[in-house]
Amino acid sequence: MEKYSKESIVTCYEADANKLLRPTAMLDLMQEAANADATRLGFGYDNMMATNTAWVLSRLHLRVNKYPKWRDEVKLYTWHKGAFKLFYLRDFSLKDNEGNSLIDATTSWLIIDLNTRRLSRNAELADENTCIKEDAISEPADKITLPQECELEFAGTHKVRWSDIDTNNHVNNVKYVVWALDIVDYEDASSKPLKELFVNFDSEVLAGQEVELYKIRQSTEEGTTYYVQGKVDGKQSFIIKLIF
Repeated sequence: MEKYSKESIVTCYEADANKLLRPTAMLDLMQEAANADATRLGFGYDNMMATNTAWVLSRLHLRVNKYPKWRDEVKLYTWHKGAFKLFYLRDFSLKDNEGNSLIDATTSWLIIDLNTRRLSRNAELADENTCIKEDAISEPADKITLPQECELEFAGTHKVRWSDIDTNNHVNNVKYVVWALDIVDYEDASSKPLKELFVNFDSEVLAGQEVELYKIRQSTEEGTTYYVQGKVDGKQSFIIKLIF
């Protein structure tokens, strides 16, 4: 089984003010590649709809080695790694023309029954014929815990609107990262490239809901770390850790 791959050129709308690929643009590329590869392997969107199930992204860990720039040619690889506990794992690696790894990521997915909203399992997804046992990042994305020595700072609310909603009729996973990056101090976001990103998705957020956003900023000689928590009706919907 070969990895799915797709070549592309970093576009102007995927680049930030420093002409570097936006982390959220990388997540968009990953999302489309995951869908294309799953379709190729027989468990894509249409296949899942036929059994009234759907893929839900639960955890993500992304690590940046070097950002590609506007107009750079890149190639994104993705592959399905099989089952791990409750999850199904999928890794990604963005490479340059020389095959150097620019950005690596590992993701953990769940399958839900669309009627009951409960977890579902599919034994075929552990089939060795569809799995590639290779790691872009060796450890599966872990659970994020807030540092106990710091207090959360209220950073505002976001009312979910039309532009936040995806084909599954809930907030698209990339939007949570957009919200998180938008409440990072501008000086940090504009002058310190994001080195690592961790995301835990706990519950879906729907159109019209209001999300309360909280943040913690920690600064050391090694860099700056943010924790961003989103709550709906007092319950955590997602938590994000960003290392600059």
